[in-house]
Amino acid sequence: MSLNINLIKPKDLSGCIFIPLFAESLKSTFYKSIGINISSKVSSYKFEGLFLERLNFLSVGEGGHQDIVLIGLGSKKDLDHEKVFKAFSSITYNEVQKKYKDKEISIIYPTNFSDKYITSSIDGLNNGHYVFDKYKTKKNNISDVSINLSIGKSNRRTIDKIITKSANKFNGVNLTRDLVNEQPLVLTPAVLANTAKKISSYSNITCTVFDKKEILNRKMLGLWDVGKASSNLPRFIHLKYRPKKISKTTKKIALIGKGVTYDSGGLSLKPADYMVTMKMDMAGAGCVLGVFEALGRIQPRNLEVHGLIPTAENMPGPNAYKPDDIVKGLSGKTIEVINTDAEGRVILSDAIEYANNLKVDEMIDLATLTGACMIALGNFTAGLFSNDKKLTQNLLNSSKGVGEKLWELPLDEELRPDIDSNIADIKNSGSTRYGGAITAAMFLQFFVKDVPWSHIDIAGPAYIERKRNWTAPGATGYGVRTLLNYLGV
Repeated sequence: MSLNINLIKPKDLSGCIFIPLFAESLKSTFYKSIGINISSKVSSYKFEGLFLERLNFLSVGEGGHQDIVLIGLGSKKDLDHEKVFKAFSSITYNEVQKKYKDKEISIIYPTNFSDKYITSSIDGLNNGHYVFDKYKTKKNNISDVSINLSIGKSNRRTIDKIITKSANKFNGVNLTRDLVNEQPLVLTPAVLANTAKKISSYSNITCTVFDKKEILNRKMLGLWDVGKASSNLPRFIHLKYRPKKISKTTKKIALIGKGVTYDSGGLSLKPADYMVTMKMDMAGAGCVLGVFEALGRIQPRNLEVHGLIPTAENMPGPNAYKPDDIVKGLSGKTIEVINTDAEGRVILSDAIEYANNLKVDEMIDLATLTGACMIALGNFTAGLFSNDKKLTQNLLNSSKGVGEKLWELPLDEELRPDIDSNIADIKNSGSTRYGGAITAAMFLQFFVKDVPWSHIDIAGPAYIERKRNWTAPGATGYGVRTLLNYLGV
């Protein structure tokens, strides 16, 4: 299933024609290439051009009939990357949902459409062309589609580069979605590690995987204690992207992804309805793997990135770690276990210390860490915590530039005593339920040495069950495009 996206001249339009429109342009829009005065159509159908508003109609002329679909972009002054991404994603997603599959469609871009939004529009087209129906007996029959773009005055060479790069990015995004959507019976820590090994077949990428013996030898006991009760034992994954030619001034960046392939809560067992969808508790790891898949395909220059993934299943059992245990991991610092369902931060403590030992210049961790972040920000926005203002702003700008929602939350020192322990260096859960996303982030910060660091809590946007009209439900691939944009890819 792939998209064949081409830049064409207006006279070469074919198939169903999609026309994204600004609300302001409805009264004066005439498309010579298809001989239609849009303004006469929208007035009769009372189409207002509101964001994601759609109008389908059949135009009949001397050359036969033509299917036309208008898509509202809202007011031009309110346009941003998120709206462009969603509007164009809705085109391909609705095509995927149709019983009758168009083999070819055309899209006429608005006049004077800003060049800065071209990438977001093509990313949107790639995003919408996705389903996860591996376990359905009746498949969606997603098929190859040719998409013709009429973009007015545009540089073909530049557009072709954008199309190629977007396709490579979405090989990464869709890998993330496939991994997060996969059932936990299949996606174990070992399988996640094997996925990383496959990615290392690309040039300039290496992969090292630690199994039980190496994890214990290195005293990565945060990871081991969380995962030791499961029959599927933990792994630690270290991916590295580094071209042969690299500048001495190039930053060494660590991307750390939480890889809990299933979270039952351990002995602090989750209620049944809270356990459903916990296959997605490895979405941070999935994001890191998606980034590396894209790096392998794009092969950017002058960039050194380390992908670190502690991966485990958090299960009850006779060997499970327990509330009141003291965990001493790679850092040598001790953790009092208050709640075994606060396991993600425990395994991440080992990965953060491992990054410290790599002497990285920056580290960013991504984790489906807390329900508290979802209570604060909802299902569609990730929370950002950081000890560095420049890194914070760069990440916020990167997320805005691709249309992924990210919001800064504070590391409030007044809440820090909530994770002080009387018998260990720190405890893995706060003494109250208030500010839970903040105290979880401050737990991670406790293990960070003197280096710019950011934590992105993706519990909300990584996996969304509610069906939307522009993208498939389930895993979203959140974070891959933000991180690639941050890395300058």
